[in-house]
Amino acid sequence: MYLLKMYRHFVIIYIKGKLAYHFSLVFELIANTIQIGVYFAGFMVIFHNFYNIAGWTQNEVLFMFTTSWLTYSLSCFFFWSPMKDMGQLIRTGKFDLYLTRPIGPMLYMVLQQFQYTFIPRLALSVFFWIYSMSKLSIKWTTGTLVFYAVNMISSFVIFSAITVFTGSISFWTIKSEEIVSLLTNNNHGLKNYTDYPITIYGKGIGFLLTFVVPYAFTGYYPVGNLLGKDLVHPEYAYLSPFIALVTGVAAYFLWSIGLKHYNSAGA
Repeated sequence: MYLLKMYRHFVIIYIKGKLAYHFSLVFELIANTIQIGVYFAGFMVIFHNFYNIAGWTQNEVLFMFTTSWLTYSLSCFFFWSPMKDMGQLIRTGKFDLYLTRPIGPMLYMVLQQFQYTFIPRLALSVFFWIYSMSKLSIKWTTGTLVFYAVNMISSFVIFSAITVFTGSISFWTIKSEEIVSLLTNNNHGLKNYTDYPITIYGKGIGFLLTFVVPYAFTGYYPVGNLLGKDLVHPEYAYLSPFIALVTGVAAYFLWSIGLKHYNSAGA
């Protein structure tokens, strides 16, 4: 409860600062809304010409990638900006300021910002998530609800862990913005490949998204199981919590090792 109050306090300060240039904030939100709207429009155009993709109908794919987008957007509210800026903070020596705070540097980095540019992505994701779910005949039972909820939480952890992992690389490479964008940017990064069934790609991409950067566990496998799809490895649908645990622990240890390895820019 204390952390929530602190976060609310930081968010209010952050938004007030942004409102000093309120037209900039409004235009950013409008631009992001248009960008995401164009993406969904392009998605509809694809299915206007094709009835299904790899055996998945329009609403099935829509439900799959909005499920992924929901947890991705929530994760980005907290971790996208801090990890994207890690390289610059270390290069300029500003990261030293976070080490002098009475709370951990990661927690402070998360609390002192609010990535409002993801609001349009989250809002449109919720809209199309509800729309696609209403068009599908999913038999919701206690078991399926628990399965879906656990996988949503696991997806949030997986996205957050991968973002923290890429940002932590800055402790060694100093400049990691391109790595963060490559792996986590939904517009042109590897994350973009998870918006469609991974079977439409080659085996190399499928292997990459399953065993190297496990984005397939945030949507494809659990949702495919929920929709009764004929998955090549149906047992993978139940591995999301395990993958979340592994990636979360790995990201935590890499961050901790990076902190120990860190030397001030002035040292």
